[in-house]
Amino acid sequence: MPTSPPQLVLVVPVHNEEDAIAPVLAEWRAEFVRTVGEGRFVILVVDDGSTDGTPARLAALGWPELRVHRHANRGHGQSCLVGYIEAAKMGATYIFQIDSDGQCDPAGFAGVWERRDRAFAVYGRRTSRDDGMARRVISAILRVSLKITRGTRLNDTNVPFRLYRAPLAAAAAGRIPADFNLANIAMALLLEPEGFEEVPIHFRDRVGGHPTVRMWGFAPKALRLHRDLFRLGH
Repeated sequence: MPTSPPQLVLVVPVHNEEDAIAPVLAEWRAEFVRTVGEGRFVILVVDDGSTDGTPARLAALGWPELRVHRHANRGHGQSCLVGYIEAAKMGATYIFQIDSDGQCDPAGFAGVWERRDRAFAVYGRRTSRDDGMARRVISAILRVSLKITRGTRLNDTNVPFRLYRAPLAAAAAGRIPADFNLANIAMALLLEPEGFEEVPIHFRDRVGGHPTVRMWGFAPKALRLHRDLFRLGH
């Protein structure tokens, strides 16, 4: 753990990813040592009520910069919000969020990190993907619907590859209700007026587990998203 507040906190929500979590964190830790510097970052894993071997895999790592926050299952988006708020409490300057399934490629991080002083938020934009046609279709429908209904200029509002200035992210997270499902989309839209940049990234296939949103379950989630956004006043 750094003796002074970390420059960067990596926020990783996780739920039942016992096969993926250790190798995913290891490759990101190596990238942060290279780009951010040893002793200047914290890895904050938000364990969203895992019932498999994930807690044991995390405990076995024993890294000084690793912190684990555990709570009862409340969903991916809400776990991200918890991570943003906890990272800001650590005094972090920046927060970077990824998912725990191995799809986020550390090779794209340097391009995001070098833009950290140019915008309050820097997002990866998934311009190439290995995770299948269905996922690409879902992202395309989401992008078009939000541009039409919400007037957003963002192209990938739900991307799990995002860099925020920590105080701003924590303040926005505190505005999102506890029952908001796709909370990272709300974050992106709330912070859009502050300014943003998007960086092309490659998105890999999952290491293990199963996606939380499948093609046949997308429509109900999309309808709920728009209802939640209306309730949020966006």
